[in-house]
Amino acid sequence: MALRVQRSVLLLAAVVLSGCNEGGIFAPNVSTASSNPAISQTGTQTVKQRIQQLRSDQAALANGISQQQAQLNATRSQMSSDSSAYGGLVNGITSRLQTGTTPGNPELVSQWNAAQAKLDAITLGVGNLNSLASQVTTQASVAGYLLENVRATFAVGGAVDEDHRNLRSIESETTRSMQQIDRLIGDLNAQIGRENGFLARERTNLAALSYGVNLGRLGNPGAQRVTTVTPRRPVPLQ
Repeated sequence: MALRVQRSVLLLAAVVLSGCNEGGIFAPNVSTASSNPAISQTGTQTVKQRIQQLRSDQAALANGISQQQAQLNATRSQMSSDSSAYGGLVNGITSRLQTGTTPGNPELVSQWNAAQAKLDAITLGVGNLNSLASQVTTQASVAGYLLENVRATFAVGGAVDEDHRNLRSIESETTRSMQQIDRLIGDLNAQIGRENGFLARERTNLAALSYGVNLGRLGNPGAQRVTTVTPRRPVPLQ
């Protein structure tokens, strides 16, 4: 009798072990998600990849703005230098004509040509500023698109708290970049307006001065008149 009970116990143990090995009712309950890591990690990985791309795009945007600001400062400085040189030439010619000199004095003709070259250089500078303004306007569109992408990424599933902290950081940096772009556009528009006004006045002034150089004295060709040019103070660089 004892032998039969022992055989029955061994048979039951074999059945239980067989059930565990075959995934029967005694097998651990493994969920589909844990057996397929891609299901739980695809969202998180997607967010991380998007954050990396957004961070790279923001860095490129900030670098572009920095370069454009440097270009504005350099162009503004050059135009200020050209304007000062132009003013010195015009004032020198005007002083000579006030005291009188020979008609078509070669020295004054050379100085007048140099003044014309400086005015042309300022005109070229204005063209550069207009081109830069167009580039900055494009940057504004890029910044707006980037900000939209950052905010849309908040809604992507599978993110962790650190992902959202990174997104908020990128959002803040992009907002600051947009503010820098707005200031840069304002500075460009103001500078272009000032330079165009200066050029309009000085083209008329230089034409009148040409008439005086030909006479050897200050003249009044029609409504034109020669005025002394006051050198402009350079606009502080930002």
